[in-house]
Amino acid sequence: MRISIRSKFILSMLVIIIISIMIISLLAFNNAKAIVLNEIRQSSFNTLKNANDYFFNKFMADMEYVVEYWAQNEEIINYKHKPGQPKMVTSIPEHFQSISNKWMGYVNSSPYIAWIYLGCEEDGSIFIIPIDDTMPQDYDCRTRDWYQKAANNRDKAVWTDPYLDAGEIGGYVVTVAKAVENDGNLVGAIGLDIKLSRFSDIVNDIIYGEKGTLMLVNSSGEIFSHPDSNMLMTNIKEDEELSSQLISGDGTSIFYYKGVEHVMSYMTIPETGWKLIGMIPLDVNQTLAPITARAIQVAVVSVIVTFLIGYLLSKVITRPVANIMEGIKNISQGKLDEHIHIDSKDEFKVLGDQFNNMVDTLRTLIEERNNNVKELTKMNEEIRRSYLSTVQSLANAIEASDKYTRGHCERVSNISLAIAKKMGLGEDELNALEFASILHDIGKIGVPSAVLNKEGKLTTEEFDMIKKHPTIGYDILSDVDFLYESRKILLEHHERIDGTGYPRGLKGDDISLLAKIISVADAYDAMTSSRPYRKIPLTDEQVKTELIKGKGTQFDSEVVDNFLELLYKQAE
Repeated sequence: MRISIRSKFILSMLVIIIISIMIISLLAFNNAKAIVLNEIRQSSFNTLKNANDYFFNKFMADMEYVVEYWAQNEEIINYKHKPGQPKMVTSIPEHFQSISNKWMGYVNSSPYIAWIYLGCEEDGSIFIIPIDDTMPQDYDCRTRDWYQKAANNRDKAVWTDPYLDAGEIGGYVVTVAKAVENDGNLVGAIGLDIKLSRFSDIVNDIIYGEKGTLMLVNSSGEIFSHPDSNMLMTNIKEDEELSSQLISGDGTSIFYYKGVEHVMSYMTIPETGWKLIGMIPLDVNQTLAPITARAIQVAVVSVIVTFLIGYLLSKVITRPVANIMEGIKNISQGKLDEHIHIDSKDEFKVLGDQFNNMVDTLRTLIEERNNNVKELTKMNEEIRRSYLSTVQSLANAIEASDKYTRGHCERVSNISLAIAKKMGLGEDELNALEFASILHDIGKIGVPSAVLNKEGKLTTEEFDMIKKHPTIGYDILSDVDFLYESRKILLEHHERIDGTGYPRGLKGDDISLLAKIISVADAYDAMTSSRPYRKIPLTDEQVKTELIKGKGTQFDSEVVDNFLELLYKQAE
């Protein structure tokens, strides 16, 4: 069957337009999907963070306050056994009754508190409220995990992982404890047993998405807070599909779990090492349904309009069809710099001119879009420069109190960026590194100038002041949103690979790569500059020797190797 030129033209036009619409729709759909998924990730993590801040953190802080309050009670601090008093496990001495009565009030008013007690260092006695007659007489509090943790961390309240209680309740409990000291001598420890069901109650009270699930997992992977009671005290590591998505620290991931796509957010509670995990079933197609429907509507209308236009135009098409088809083909391929040429002086000439005008309009619109993108990029760069100017002003304020380190922050920044670029880090990491390196010593604002500029060896107390400056800097920047990543880097720049650094004693991979880079840059500038404790800078060879010596202990080996390559190349 012979197909007319009109039919061929209409069919060809429809095919090209449909393919173009499909490609554009697919690109738009994928872009919209990426945006939606990113918003879902951020929303999920923010919801989890709010749940942690307003429920778990508040509850745990309240419980810590109780044990800290009683650990500072004068009667308890000054408590001593009466002469001839035997070891007590299931009874309370008479001179401790006033305190035990107050403790009974805590227990009676709080159904989730199982026991509150004092463990004595003197002989291992335990004064527990309410009294538990099932406690074994050979019980020695000093051998218990909660007591030993408190004794080894006397400056803060400590938490245990859930465990099966030895007393009459016989259920799982979590203990928060605080050491009691008298003039530096250990008197004992205050303990508070919280029923594990309390954490599940908190989880059940939190609305985490429409069908979301919250769980609390200890450092060993045991689930001790979950809406499904059958999941309690099972180990998340047994579920490889789920545990494979968890990494250290905080984060969000999207993955298929038991055949259903989920978004999972997780964050670590620093005080305990527990991990709060939230999972929400994800139906991206349902979320994108309005966008998909609109795209289909636009496609259908476009096809109908194209068909009508093609049908009308086909009536007057005779010879220049090939030229017009070629022009349409070029447009579908994105070639907007080509025009079609029609020599006739009839309607085809008008059609050709209109077609060329359409191409010019499209090209103008695309150029305007590109210009808008450039303008937006320029505005972002101006904002970044404004941030950088503010950061540099802060750095100048730091150096104003330390005559030996003027220009130090800028030099450390230049060195850090050079190392990071050598290691192939991305733009976001470079931006965070630049701000962090310029502000890495902002905490020295809180250190007396006399200590910063002291010539000679620092005393232990003075060095302790110096060691606080990363934490001070971190706190100073805590409310500056655009420095969120940079302040975490700043906090770690004096940590060492072998774990002997400060302020937190992190080691190895627990230290961020950007903090490791600043550590090397900071040390290099210190060794090549005049300091109160060393007037004459080290030579280049001495500096290289010190950097190599510190690999694997003070410095990260990969960072040092990349920096040495830069130094050797600079020396050529």
